[in-house]
Amino acid sequence: MKHLKELRNTMNKIVLKIPYLEKVFGIKIKRNVVSIGLDTASKTGYAIAQTTDTSVKITIGFINIDVSKISDKEERDEIRYNTIYKTLKQLLKKEYITVIEQVYFGNNVHTLIILSRIGAIAWTLAKEIGCTNIIWKSAVQARKILGLKSNVKKLLVQQEFKEKIKINIDNEDIIDAIILALNGLAEK
Repeated sequence: MKHLKELRNTMNKIVLKIPYLEKVFGIKIKRNVVSIGLDTASKTGYAIAQTTDTSVKITIGFINIDVSKISDKEERDEIRYNTIYKTLKQLLKKEYITVIEQVYFGNNVHTLIILSRIGAIAWTLAKEIGCTNIIWKSAVQARKILGLKSNVKKLLVQQEFKEKIKINIDNEDIIDAIILALNGLAEK
């Protein structure tokens, strides 16, 4: 455990006006609800978006578990998944709309397994506490709902998103988490 470097960093809140977001993304936003977006990764980004009648307040952060100095794979995995479990258990609430990023398979099977397990932990915790609105979204699906380009490189999509909502965040995991949280606020 002495090698474990775990970081849960909650950053400043972002406040955006609902009419502006509705106009920019071409969606209707639910009022007086809370949505959490989880970008599952070894550095899991999260965004908690809470609406009032007029605005959305977004709290952003990430869960970073550095297990790189631990040579035993089983010990690394145990620490990684226990830390994710404990942190998400504190973050998730029964009344939240919970949006979990669907895993995308690139070339690395081990990464696919890690991301799938993190998503499964989030889903199980949400179910366990009584969440009734749990949504799985791929990155492409989430971007399409907000009218963002989905057939271009991730960095270009994120740049477009940042320009639309006028934020200066460079962390990819947090940007994806905000996109997911906004998906949870979108009326169908």
